[in-house]
Amino acid sequence: MRLGAILASGLALAFFFVMGLFAVILVGLVGFMGIMIVGLVVLVIAYTVEIEDGSALGSSYTPGLYAAQRQEQLNGPEEYAAGHAERARNLTWIKIAKYIGAALIAVGGLGFFYFQL
Repeated sequence: MRLGAILASGLALAFFFVMGLFAVILVGLVGFMGIMIVGLVVLVIAYTVEIEDGSALGSSYTPGLYAAQRQEQLNGPEEYAAGHAERARNLTWIKIAKYIGAALIAVGGLGFFYFQL
């Protein structure tokens, strides 16, 4: 494994550890509402990553941006298949993140309803 990949994986693990610690503190402060907030954040991030899909998003005032991206698309069938496989692999992880976010929202909402109301 290359040194850059190892450093990136270590940085990602550190980020997840810090975010998990933040989630635990948030849940400790506000209870089940914190679980619901964490679930909403996970869903927003997952849907944003799914929508962007590695391309730049622009407004109707920047039609040249979309045209430039269409010209840079992969041309050969091998490149298209590789890109499609990579997108499918990424969407699998995004789907798992969306299920986790929905479960956190359900647990937070039901727990808040049961214990607070």
